[in-house]
Amino acid sequence: MLRISKKADYAVFLLGAIARAGAYPGGHAGDTVVSAHEIARQAKLNKSVVANLLKEFAKHGLLESTRGLKGGYRLVRAPADISLGDILEIVEGKFVLVDCVAHDRAASLPSGLLALAPSQRSPAARASDHDDHDCALISFCPSKRPMRVVHERISQLFHEIRLDELCSLAPAATPATARR
Repeated sequence: MLRISKKADYAVFLLGAIARAGAYPGGHAGDTVVSAHEIARQAKLNKSVVANLLKEFAKHGLLESTRGLKGGYRLVRAPADISLGDILEIVEGKFVLVDCVAHDRAASLPSGLLALAPSQRSPAARASDHDDHDCALISFCPSKRPMRVVHERISQLFHEIRLDELCSLAPAATPATARR
């Protein structure tokens, strides 16, 4: 079953702690930083786990760090501009629902090439039809296209959910209130 790891859960908490402290552009404490030590204390997590996650986010441009005695981290963007998808991609890597969707290079080819018979396409394009995944059914699988739709919808949902919503900085729209 699809599951978000503890590491990703921790990451949302850590970024949420920085967001709640207002340490982001336009935040109530936009010029301040939050120390890894303080976040680790709040979360009751090992400081090295917290520091490693925060360093990873800084490396990927989601956080900026300030070194020194009064050092710490601040978000580079407002929480409303950071999606769960952004966070999960840094912590977990690219979202992959099923292997055939992840390895489906043919889907990224220009649509005109897909219309060509395999014998009319380049060797590289033909090779992408039978990439390095292990499914023997890939060439005639009836669920490949529907699974791509499921993959794209879940991915879209991850990118629609924002950090401000995840850390309760803004009221989440429920289906009942969204329809009014």
